[in-house]
Amino acid sequence: MRGLGSTPLWSCRRSLTLEAVSIRVLIVDDDIVFRDAIAAVLIERGYDVAATVGSLSDALAALETLDPDAVLLDIHLPDGNGLSFVESLPGDGRRPRVLLTSSDAHAAPARLVKRSRAAGFVAKTDLLTEDLSRYLG
Repeated sequence: MRGLGSTPLWSCRRSLTLEAVSIRVLIVDDDIVFRDAIAAVLIERGYDVAATVGSLSDALAALETLDPDAVLLDIHLPDGNGLSFVESLPGDGRRPRVLLTSSDAHAAPARLVKRSRAAGFVAKTDLLTEDLSRYLG
């Protein structure tokens, strides 16, 4: 459709390229086989795995240097408890979303997850079938 002095709408189209912004995830688990396997799954789902670490002390260092958007955090680690770790994170705007996990499906009662300010809890056996975007972004 043309009006006086106008350009047809179809000739005004521009080619736009939108790049998806990957969510950067830090994986914290003491089982290296699990870390490698879940990292491959997350990459396949479009996430950017910022790093994988095996302890809370390494997680703390990685949080400071890598500034990930999200953390997949095992509850039972050699140097502490993941629930307590989440509670200790600062509540400022830079706090990453944290998804707790464990091989024990009952390791994190809902009231404790809510109190910790984690995004949620998914048992390790359910990570492959769960839509993780609602937790990790």
